[in-house]
Amino acid sequence: MPEQRVVITGAFPEAAEEQLRSRGLAVTRLPGDADEDLVLGELDGAWALVHGGTALLSKRVWERVPSLAAVCVLATGYRSFVELPDEPGATRFTYTPHANAVAVAEFALAQLLDLVRGVSRGAVGVSRGEWDEQPTRSLTGATLGIVGMGHIGRELARMASAAFGTRIRYWNRTDRPELAELPYQREESLIGLFEGCDFVSLHVDLVPGRTEGLIGAEHLRALDGGFLVNTGRAALVDPQALREALREGRLAGAAIDGYYAEPAPHPREDPFGLLEFVPDRLLVTGHNAYHTHQALRTMADMAVANLLAVADGTPPPHPVPRGAVER
Repeated sequence: MPEQRVVITGAFPEAAEEQLRSRGLAVTRLPGDADEDLVLGELDGAWALVHGGTALLSKRVWERVPSLAAVCVLATGYRSFVELPDEPGATRFTYTPHANAVAVAEFALAQLLDLVRGVSRGAVGVSRGEWDEQPTRSLTGATLGIVGMGHIGRELARMASAAFGTRIRYWNRTDRPELAELPYQREESLIGLFEGCDFVSLHVDLVPGRTEGLIGAEHLRALDGGFLVNTGRAALVDPQALREALREGRLAGAAIDGYYAEPAPHPREDPFGLLEFVPDRLLVTGHNAYHTHQALRTMADMAVANLLAVADGTPPPHPVPRGAVER
């Protein structure tokens, strides 16, 4: 086929890029923090987009480039990164389901360990000339609540229970009968989950109008001195409620992979008033959860397969499931 151009945002392995070039596709690279306007400008005349950046691309992008043949989101929770058009058009929307589940679960466990055992707090304290030998809580024998028992939530449950004997409770929007044989306890309500756990980890997609602010003040009160980990989008948790819970000590600590404004501002300029709690009560990382070499290569291979299928006029192997509810 004649040379067409693919715009790629964020990290993408050179080997996968070479696969695209070998099929006559030119590649334009953009940084992962490229905003919608920058992406839109590069899409003029482009054939496809591989979106591995942090921006949420709105419907206006597809309205401005109706000739775009394919979009592939390097993610499972694609709704956090693309707003789909109201009606299907010429553009084929694809994604990379579950490719990063192990990586995100691993990172959530790392954040939880850091919070509970005070690794970052202790290291920063030493850098300040402090020396703290106070005991900490432990994951061993504790109760971990998981909000969203999809692929990532199930991986985290497996890791925590196998490594530490952590008791697992969970809440999920839909019934998961395949979990019935496992030693996990399902909770019918979010409040019930938070009330019975030492730690809670969030693994649901951010869907505007549905899961934005899903976790509020009542949930954080119910956790009662526990720890909260959020490797989803920051906006799953109401920022004002989180600030008050940290300030008043209702939460022992929290971790977020990402922030309410990105890149995160200087703590003195933070409109949400949360960064002042770093690192003593809050850990903030810059969307690192999914980012392992193995997960990135798997996502890239899936993206290549999606794009080449569209180029060949065949159904892509991983289409975005329109109308489906992500779990």
